[in-house]
Amino acid sequence: MPIDNNRLFVKIARLYYEQDLTQSEIAEKLRLSRQKVQRLLQQAKEQGIVQINIRPVMGAFSELEAALEQRFNLREAVVVETTSFEDQHIVAREVGAGAAEYLMRIVQSQESIVISWGGSLLGVVNTLSAGPLRNDLQGIKVIQGLGGLGNPNKEVHAADLTRRLAQMLGGEAVLLPTPAVAGTREARDAFFDDPFVSQVLVQARTAKLAMMGIGTPRLDSILMREGKIVSWEELEALKHLGAVGDINLRFFNEWGKLTPSSLDERVIGLTLDEIRKIDQVVGVAGGAAKVHAIHGALVGRLVDVLVTDHVTARQLLDSVESENSSYDQSLVIKQ
Repeated sequence: MPIDNNRLFVKIARLYYEQDLTQSEIAEKLRLSRQKVQRLLQQAKEQGIVQINIRPVMGAFSELEAALEQRFNLREAVVVETTSFEDQHIVAREVGAGAAEYLMRIVQSQESIVISWGGSLLGVVNTLSAGPLRNDLQGIKVIQGLGGLGNPNKEVHAADLTRRLAQMLGGEAVLLPTPAVAGTREARDAFFDDPFVSQVLVQARTAKLAMMGIGTPRLDSILMREGKIVSWEELEALKHLGAVGDINLRFFNEWGKLTPSSLDERVIGLTLDEIRKIDQVVGVAGGAAKVHAIHGALVGRLVDVLVTDHVTARQLLDSVESENSSYDQSLVIKQ
């Protein structure tokens, strides 16, 4: 008597997908080999008997994430919904919440995490402080990757963020007891010669994970509001040199290359090259004011994971399409 494979396909599929039996349990129940059950399940999908549909949920942007990962060669992209693309305070809070969720998913015991400063990282810490937290983590170190900026009492201060994040993760805070910017290059070198400062920077360089905010050379940026370290004249000079953004107070151009300046020679913290060498660098940023800065960081491969909002994600992808179109048009003109 011929075997009715369609009937068998349906039976096995229902046992596997609806009743949650394992392939081994199905094989025992139907007196088949596990390999045959596996093969029949695959054939059922190929013939359309089994169709798997993933239903999008509100706030999930898997297609945008996949497109960002492909276009910018990212290890992972995390895209969150924003309710106010133009309001940097709101975007920082929303993007920070997404980064906190990502961190809780990937962080491992005995891991060292180096962080910078800023509103988005404040969003990470504030989200974690609201819980819930993992209770399986041990031996975490959170390392301050940039000297202190501005008023130490400000909650966006690098030392405060480092302490709070370490507390949330049940770990140790490793603080960098220096200003973010020294008065002169010689003063910076003197800080580097301090054994304790040098030890902290060595730990920062050898961390496996970094979480970095992405800033902009704008007068209304958090750097000018809270830090008051960079003068208006220095900021204008950086913009004149082509700076579009900064990571860890290291300014870069639209290609993600360092913008050399007297300011860079006075910064006490990880350099762009040192940040690039960290195994996994998570860039946390979004909002209208930061699209060009994020694009530069992506082009320069300064981050390999990006946490951003859905409007920024679309604008980043649109900018790539525009660049490709301009390139194609230039070829037509040259021909």
